[in-house]
Amino acid sequence: MDFKKKVAEFVDCFKNIGSFDFLGRLKTIVKDIPGLIALAGATLMLIGAFVPNFCLTVDLGFFGSHSEYWNLFQAGGWYVFVLTLFALGLAYFKQTFWAGATAALALTLTIINAIAFPASVTTGYYGLISPTVAVGWFFILLGELAVIGAFVLEEFVFAKKAAPAVAAPAAAPVAAPVETPVAPVAEVTENTDAQ
Repeated sequence: MDFKKKVAEFVDCFKNIGSFDFLGRLKTIVKDIPGLIALAGATLMLIGAFVPNFCLTVDLGFFGSHSEYWNLFQAGGWYVFVLTLFALGLAYFKQTFWAGATAALALTLTIINAIAFPASVTTGYYGLISPTVAVGWFFILLGELAVIGAFVLEEFVFAKKAAPAVAAPAAAPVAAPVETPVAPVAEVTENTDAQ
């Protein structure tokens, strides 16, 4: 993988954004397996931002318990949403490397948010609030892993298939044996005259 080449492709893509075939990309997305996986993963991340990400269950003692669900925005994860939009756009523009890098950053922030948000909410309540992650958090996590997987698939599986095979060094040509013409042998007659 050549990082300079990836940067050049990224810059070239956005220099020529006016001539990008948006509808043609929709027609060819089916043939681009890593691009399709990256686009599906980024879409799953986008859906996960709006579905509940955290569940806070408050123990009310004799009165039972109360559960409250928080989506990504309520939990302070707007930066993961912004990265999700970037990953979605990059996947659409065939920039799987950069979409994978964005998803890796979003994955890191998602895990940090899953640790920091419940810890900040439960501070001082001494076990009365039990936080858990909800389905939206898993949508975001699986989407990020799909986008990263699409990058790995493109760079290490499909790139090897597309690369020209390296030919083995040619062996020295073997000279065919040269047949020398043989002169016909004259028949020797024995002189059996008695002398």
